Amino acid sequence: MQEANKNHKVSLFIPIFNEKDVIERYINTLRHILKRIPLAYEIFIVNDSSRDNVRHILEKIHASNREVTLLNYEIGPTRRENLAQSFRKANGDIIVFVDVDLAASLRFLQDLIDQIILGYDIATGSRYVCGAKIKRKPFRLVISILYNAFVRIVFRTKIRDHMCGFKAFKKGVILRLVDEMGYDKTLKRGVFWDTEMLVRAIRRGYRIKEIPIWWNERNKSKLYFIREVKAFGYILNFMAKPH
Repeated sequence: MQEANKNHKVSLFIPIFNEKDVIERYINTLRHILKRIPLAYEIFIVNDSSRDNVRHILEKIHASNREVTLLNYEIGPTRRENLAQSFRKANGDIIVFVDVDLAASLRFLQDLIDQIILGYDIATGSRYVCGAKIKRKPFRLVISILYNAFVRIVFRTKIRDHMCGFKAFKKGVILRLVDEMGYDKTLKRGVFWDTEMLVRAIRRGYRIKEIPIWWNERNKSKLYFIREVKAFGYILNFMAKPH
């Protein structure tokens, strides 16, 4: 695998919203992990309209790290819409995104990337396949399990975890899917973005690999159920669309 890596470059995207207290530590952790993986890489920090002056910290990080690029968006937060559009900036042939809370253990980052090198179109971390370890509050765990069961039944997928923010793609594959999905200007799609992307990928016949990960819920979560209720109408409309 090490020899094959020489022909690849990873573009890693980190979506952030109001992370001024932790962003520098997160970036340093990611850079440390990436330097241990034998391939070229670049990092894009996608600032999804933060309101906490994190931009000044990001500009300092960018100035001292040539492999780090800062992308700022004024409209948002969008959850995934700005992140998806940012993939067009990638210079690598493998695109990865990791949610900034690092709930997913980065020890599985190389395995995630390796699945793309082995030929899969999409690789996604999973909290619910054999070998995974998950630690989260019971209420959120139940909601997540029920949601994934609902998606498997309605959209006929075999994926166990549709929403995990730990994914890798062949560049051409994800850019085609982003074009197909478009930009939801209403911002109602929200957390359903990950699910819709995977459903569309399955319909196109793309090869998807789930890998077990260790996942530890952080105290500060960006998933607010009241806010995400607005996605239900979007989901119903998506279900009604012809395949």
